[in-house]
Amino acid sequence: MNRLTFAAASLLLPIVTVIAAAQSAAPGRTPAPAAAVTRPKPAGSLAQIMRGIFFPNSNLIFDVQHADPAAPRKGETGGSATANYGNAYTGWEIVESAAVALTDGVDLILMAERSCQNGKPVPVRRADYQKFAREMRAAGLKVLEAARTRDREKVSDATNDLADACANCHDVYRNAGPADSPLRCTPPKP
Repeated sequence: MNRLTFAAASLLLPIVTVIAAAQSAAPGRTPAPAAAVTRPKPAGSLAQIMRGIFFPNSNLIFDVQHADPAAPRKGETGGSATANYGNAYTGWEIVESAAVALTDGVDLILMAERSCQNGKPVPVRRADYQKFAREMRAAGLKVLEAARTRDREKVSDATNDLADACANCHDVYRNAGPADSPLRCTPPKP
């Protein structure tokens, strides 16, 4: 197919799609059944989600207590990914994005079939774990709301809720021993 034919086909495809959708929704026609949604299995452990999403993003938020996000930052030098992409986003946008990552990341720590680093299943069905997850979501939303005001004092205040949300869950499920300890992710005894 030459470039002109390919370009013409690319322009027509959205139009054909809209017409097909309109015809399938026409009166007297039964719409096609929706495809079943299958949820993928988690790719990583709870520890990997914590290290990849929660730890770095919460620290970006905690940093607001010591550094003004609006102040210009010196770029890093070197060949690391941080040096190459560390300044792609700056200022308050980073704080807002970190708050969104924590808030929406709650869905990842609640995924069924995710395991802890020690191989135990994440206790997603336990009421206390779900409560801790709700607290994290609420803390993330509070930080996001504060970050949108561009007020360091408000964000600093919101970090208290964030620290509490982390500590509440860690006290029960994480601080029971080293990373691979069989005590981690173990529900407390009544």
